[in-house]
Amino acid sequence: MIQIINKITNQKQKGNKTMFGFGKKNTDNPKKAIEQADKTVNKGLTGFLTKAFVGQENLNKINHGLDMAKKYSDYNNVAATGLPATAEVLRIADTGALVNFNPVVKMKLNVTPQFGPAFQTEVETPVSKIAIPRVGDKLSIKYNAANTSEIVIMQ
Repeated sequence: MIQIINKITNQKQKGNKTMFGFGKKNTDNPKKAIEQADKTVNKGLTGFLTKAFVGQENLNKINHGLDMAKKYSDYNNVAATGLPATAEVLRIADTGALVNFNPVVKMKLNVTPQFGPAFQTEVETPVSKIAIPRVGDKLSIKYNAANTSEIVIMQ
């Protein structure tokens, strides 16, 4: 009995909110949470049961949602560390996907950075459904210098 109490006490001191390895694990990192969800849905006994109960078609939809979440989980990093620029919308098309009820659009942009030469890039990004950009609009953006297709529209 004393060993069990010591184990629970040690887990609480480590910040682990589980009892005997079961229960809710503390995941403050969104990437880790998405990886854990992907693992739960697609691997092991829970993956088998998920496939059995929801069917392959719905499982494909779940996996598509997880892929979208993986893709757009880096936007906070780009917004914080990206380089500022102005972009003119050359072409825009709706993809039919939604992120937090906002449409995901595919845009071709002519980007004019504050420093360096202008360049064109094609991006797929969520936009506010209240202020969907149109061809010719100028947008304030931040972009990843290493991968110019990673942009965040600043509002």
